[in-house]
Amino acid sequence: MVGVRALYVGGRVSAFFIAFCLALALTPELAASQNAPGALEAGTTVMVRNQVTGLLGNQQRELKIGHRVHRDEIIRTGSQAQVEFKLDDDTRLALGPDAELRLDKFAIGGGNTSSSIAVRLLKGTLRFLTGRQTSQSYRIDTPAATIGVRGTVFDLYINPQGETFVLMHQGQVEVCSMDRSSCSKHRSIGRIVHVANSGVVSVPGKWSAELNGGVTAVEAFPFVGRRLEVDPIPRMTHSTITERK
Repeated sequence: MVGVRALYVGGRVSAFFIAFCLALALTPELAASQNAPGALEAGTTVMVRNQVTGLLGNQQRELKIGHRVHRDEIIRTGSQAQVEFKLDDDTRLALGPDAELRLDKFAIGGGNTSSSIAVRLLKGTLRFLTGRQTSQSYRIDTPAATIGVRGTVFDLYINPQGETFVLMHQGQVEVCSMDRSSCSKHRSIGRIVHVANSGVVSVPGKWSAELNGGVTAVEAFPFVGRRLEVDPIPRMTHSTITERK
């Protein structure tokens, strides 16, 4: 009974015990490991560097390796951060610094039921590798474009003005303006399609910092030439995707 008496001082619970309980309840690792009640799980983080947060409803948590992510969750990375995760259908994504992504839709059906995966990149850079679903199952939205995926690997960059740039590594995508008034099938490996806020979809070409506010290819596409947890094959180099002066 000594341990029990130690919790009480003059008939009251000790301040030390109260502080201990509060500290335990507010431990970031504990809070982050808890899944939101009723939220549909979509995948798992496999690499996290520096500050990466997940926002689901009004609950924000710091993401660590091995945490589950959910449909409708907004993933945000800090200025020096990076996160990579694998969805449950084996779709793989890598999110670069100062980026924001929302897992809009995630449903994997069994038997003859339909499956669909939709994500919304709001800013920053994303590498996307398709999983086991049919090509019609995937859609990526950005502030300026909607992209239909056809079994592929590609990078996306959203500049500060909200314009979209699509760098093709493998396969094919259909790049359209948000109102779908202009669309282009993009299959040019190592080339970039630009979607302006006006809805104009460009022909594939190389990156030009002069035409993009001084932003270099290294800043726009940081995953080029690098091995990733979700994509261990180094793809291209920045010099091969940049227009020579």
